[in-house]
Amino acid sequence: MFNRAEHRSISYSKVSDVDIFDMDLLADTDTLPLDRFIPARPQIPEDPDPGDYVVVDVTQFSTTVPELFANGARYVHITEERGDEPAFKQDHPAARIGGGSGPNYRGEPGYDFFNSPSFVQDVDVDGRPTAMTSTNGGNAVTNLRLAGGDDVTVYVGGLTNAVALADHLRDRSAPTYFVAAGSGGKPSPEDITGALYIARYLFEDPPTDRERATYRRMVAFAKGPKYADRPQIKRTDLYEHALNFDSREVVPKLEGQKLYDVSGGE
Repeated sequence: MFNRAEHRSISYSKVSDVDIFDMDLLADTDTLPLDRFIPARPQIPEDPDPGDYVVVDVTQFSTTVPELFANGARYVHITEERGDEPAFKQDHPAARIGGGSGPNYRGEPGYDFFNSPSFVQDVDVDGRPTAMTSTNGGNAVTNLRLAGGDDVTVYVGGLTNAVALADHLRDRSAPTYFVAAGSGGKPSPEDITGALYIARYLFEDPPTDRERATYRRMVAFAKGPKYADRPQIKRTDLYEHALNFDSREVVPKLEGQKLYDVSGGE
């Protein structure tokens, strides 16, 4: 059972040990090309430079997508608009489709799941196509696809698949850009944190244990208070999934409108 007092102790204790706003602990600006970070989805250029683009939406799109693949999904079709998923299922009867969270975060009628890494654990996606989008991360994927065309390759990354994604990108010749999806058109601390965390591995400057603790606190401080009085699933999504660093060896790459896991090779 969730204990709010324990939650506060875990999330907010010993803050003085590490200054969570000390950017020196988050990124070495001498080695990381921070000009390749796009801090929120509305700032995606109309004509983006050619390269690899990593969409980071820690809570929840960039955590839900790796969980779908970890549970055996064939691919994740990213719909252009929320509401397009039932038509996709009509054309692909075996598919499992994601919609809005609905009342009390239990999903919506006519959909099989919603954008929640813990909810999808109980959905049979093994060997099946899936389809979904999301307000921030999913739409960022679509924005990049439509704006960049063949010159842009889109990946999805978060805290759970940072190492696997960084290893994959390091072997590619294209420059890498990071899109921190944000929320409500504004930057979100957890997405900036996730982008920086992936970049540390990409540029072979992995974080120390102390730095990793700083990343964890940044995300917990960004989302923990908001989720304290929401249904338990929101806290499960955050503490058991989004903050489960490097737990998935999944590399979601967009081909057409579909994300595929290319961790086993392309």
